Amino acid sequence: MENENIVRFLSSDIKRNTASSKREPIEIDLSNDDLDDELATFFRFINKVLDTDNLVILAGSGTSLTFNKLSQQNKAPIAPSMWHLWDYCKKADENLFQLVLKATNYDALQKHREENGDAKPDIELLLSLCDSSLAVGNLSNQRNNQVSKFLEQAKNIILAKTTFTESIPESDWVSHDKFMRAVGRRSAQQQRLKLFTTNYDLAFEHAASNTGFVVIDGFEFSNPSFFNPMWFKYDIVNRGHSKSSEGAYISNVVQLYKMHGSVDWRKFNGRVRKLGADSKIGEPVFIYPSSSKYQTSYDSPYLDMMTSFLEVVKQPKTAVLCLGFGFNDKHINNALTMALRTNPEFMLMVATKDPFSVTGSFNNEIRNLLMAAIDHGDGRIAIMDSTFKQFSSLLPERRSTTPEDELFKAFEKITASIK
Repeated sequence: MENENIVRFLSSDIKRNTASSKREPIEIDLSNDDLDDELATFFRFINKVLDTDNLVILAGSGTSLTFNKLSQQNKAPIAPSMWHLWDYCKKADENLFQLVLKATNYDALQKHREENGDAKPDIELLLSLCDSSLAVGNLSNQRNNQVSKFLEQAKNIILAKTTFTESIPESDWVSHDKFMRAVGRRSAQQQRLKLFTTNYDLAFEHAASNTGFVVIDGFEFSNPSFFNPMWFKYDIVNRGHSKSSEGAYISNVVQLYKMHGSVDWRKFNGRVRKLGADSKIGEPVFIYPSSSKYQTSYDSPYLDMMTSFLEVVKQPKTAVLCLGFGFNDKHINNALTMALRTNPEFMLMVATKDPFSVTGSFNNEIRNLLMAAIDHGDGRIAIMDSTFKQFSSLLPERRSTTPEDELFKAFEKITASIK
């Protein structure tokens, strides 16, 4: 999108184009003060999503690219994109980088080309080729050592460059803070917000701290803090309000599932421990971007996260809100498409940059599937072309109680009087 004030929205509520006989995205100008008519369709859908019993967020790298601004200190982007990670790995040792490109036959295997015919930079493809070259074992000892050295160096660079939240000015947390306030507070009759993310950074943890939310992330509330998936089954209550079953549960709790690991996770002695992001103790626990992430995700703790995701999308009255996610993770795609096929009460909303563009990074197969379903009248699906910042600015912060809340309170009073 060239104009940062324009977002595009598509759902089955939109009328068919008379010329093409298909439903096409409508454009919404955020700079227009009179947005009632243009946003009515969006608000109808997002309110259904937010009101669902089981709200799930799936956040990809696009949510962190909100911070992709130049740092005042070194003029480099605070939050790196995939292209920036390619550039960082290249500049770390340009001679080694060129040797690895040649050893993995990157130029011939990269089908996407630049306008001048050169192979398009793709750090995920390069790391995948490194993995496969080492697995096949067809490299000479010298080449094997070079590729192994580069792979280790690249993993350290990626980990270092995604440890950026402490560098973000307080004024730049507006979008994440607004998002957390808008979706995090749930009534006692609804399940806790479940926030799944493929990002390693600590952006959502920081936003939770900014807005007074308690994060349950599968780690023990102790020091040292080790990973234990049983903690996702626990909750937090206010014992001072324990006479009321509704009041006992505090409202500001979210469950955070980091599906690809985190910058502050380390493994040693067979256990995963949460430490400072700058800690050198143990082995980092994260899935670096490559095709092998599909296989790696079936190791613990990633397996625990993925198992939770598979279970949650099967539940009735579930809505998944995908933000900044390009559907380039096969294991996650399979779970969502299966839910759409088998769960009649499942809703899916996608809000990311350029989901309608055939030349963008959004998965072509998933885009065609979702757009075809919408065109055939599937009211459970919506797609929005927007950045995370734009989407957060549109989210309604609903602080008033729902009719269901009022009925539940009345029922509580009647029950209490009978007792």
